Amino acid sequence: MESKLIEYTKKLVEIPSVIGNEKQIADFVESFLVNFYKKENIIRHNNSIIAFDNINPSKKTIALIGHLDTVPGENEYTGQVIDGKIFGLGASDMKSGLAVMMALIEYFSNREKRFNTIYIFYEKEEGPYIDNGLEPLLKNFDIIQKTDLAFALEPTDNRVQVGCLGTMHASIIFEGKRAHSARPWQGENAIHKSVNFLKRLANFGVKEYEFEGMKFYEVMNATMVDFSGGRNIIPDKFVVNVNYRFAPGKTIEEAKQDILKIVDGEAKVEFTDLCPSGRVCLDNVILKEFVNSFGLTVEAKQAWTDVARLSLYGIDAVNFGPGNASQAHQKNEYVEIKNIIDNFNIFRNFLGN
Repeated sequence: MESKLIEYTKKLVEIPSVIGNEKQIADFVESFLVNFYKKENIIRHNNSIIAFDNINPSKKTIALIGHLDTVPGENEYTGQVIDGKIFGLGASDMKSGLAVMMALIEYFSNREKRFNTIYIFYEKEEGPYIDNGLEPLLKNFDIIQKTDLAFALEPTDNRVQVGCLGTMHASIIFEGKRAHSARPWQGENAIHKSVNFLKRLANFGVKEYEFEGMKFYEVMNATMVDFSGGRNIIPDKFVVNVNYRFAPGKTIEEAKQDILKIVDGEAKVEFTDLCPSGRVCLDNVILKEFVNSFGLTVEAKQAWTDVARLSLYGIDAVNFGPGNASQAHQKNEYVEIKNIIDNFNIFRNFLGN
């Protein structure tokens, strides 16, 4: 299957699928799936697709999950194989994971498995939480809820990453009074009003939390600013976007309070993109077998993924994919072919008899 893995990865990276433009790649995946599944075992919702076995109640069920979209970016070597690497936008994040899913579907089309399998290819992962294409699949089709363990094939360098940080954004809005910059005493500078807040934010640092034996690191950062005014105007409004990444075990409301404590009543606060943290499911018996069978490294996920969304629906999930994590969202992104082959072999051996 090595040649197939390379072929599928190359074909996938050659199909542009920047978030919001997933129709072409969804059509490609669907045209592949119809070769291996009956019509009634394929669900397409917009540009997201579920392909599933007829569920045998005597078997446990595993779901393999991957997003079809990429962030915008540049790649000068799309589809080329250079020094054992396949180049292309999304090669690591996460079209090599999609290629593994496709190869597993083909491999097991005429072989027995010891698990029921569900494959989920979905749109709009790289954008706002509320627009994510996995949510309507979970909400409208109960087949996914039959999953005993889900693997999101996000780039992890073939390490098992458990849980995930929650994340939220907040607009911190400082208000002043507009005036001419030559006569600042006639106004109130909204930017200057933020100085104490920014000092406290800079001093937040990195907070280490241990949860279920895994170390997670909470961070809070200013990532964008906006203002009302001009070069010779005392601004009457200054907005700081704060991104907070918080550890598993902390609720959305508790995370909000952490931001409000930093603001200390000095500004208005508007919260957006509230994304929960993911459950650390080290007690899942299938996961224990998976890790022990192959001697895999287990670590905390120091980012947000749809493991958190699955957790909200009571589905245990982890991240485990062939992509190079350091290549995600990079210019001239690539994935190592060896990683793809190793990832496929691990899943093949685990799913097979």
